[in-house]
Amino acid sequence: MDNPKTYIFVFAGTILLLVLVLWLTSSEKTEVVTATVISNTLTQSIDGQRRYLTIDLPEQGQAPISVPATVNCQVGSLATFSQTTDSLFEQQLTFLKCE
Repeated sequence: MDNPKTYIFVFAGTILLLVLVLWLTSSEKTEVVTATVISNTLTQSIDGQRRYLTIDLPEQGQAPISVPATVNCQVGSLATFSQTTDSLFEQQLTFLKCE
């Protein structure tokens, strides 16, 4: 492989293969997850307020989730989130509502 054209060809082929694999596995689906609220924390920082819900997920256990500061879920209530599945990266929870 002393020829620079060979290096460029192999590099371009690797990039093409990576793009193809990412494109084929990008069929993200969403599912709805319901969890019990354990705590509701409002924090103040220089750039504004942030609210975190600590929730008890059935399969993953306890997790702190950032939600909009206007959300006020009571401890013990059920919070509903959407979660992307079939993702190569971490499956992130997005807040939907609190009951």
